[in-house]
Amino acid sequence: MFPRVRAQRLLLEYDDARSGSFEPLLAVPEDKLVVLGLVTTKTGRHETVEELSRRLEEASAFVPLDRLALSPQCGFATSILGNALSPYDQRAKLETIVETANAVWG
Repeated sequence: MFPRVRAQRLLLEYDDARSGSFEPLLAVPEDKLVVLGLVTTKTGRHETVEELSRRLEEASAFVPLDRLALSPQCGFATSILGNALSPYDQRAKLETIVETANAVWG
């Protein structure tokens, strides 16, 4: 499927067990960037820099780090009812993404 997608970036949800392993990333062509949605927007659980760094390292076994990026798995207001996230939770998640990106990619 990935080779047929006419896009430069693939934004993929990988925030829970339902997402499965990173093995399907083997099929991503070398001309595509993979944006991993490792940070959930469904709950207020705070991911850690260590946890996200480890997950990025796992994914890099299938796609090189220079073709990976990190993001939330979706927006913070993806339904009419919203998600159970306070503004504090949202900010903390975004700050963790920035800290992780600095730790992994400098």
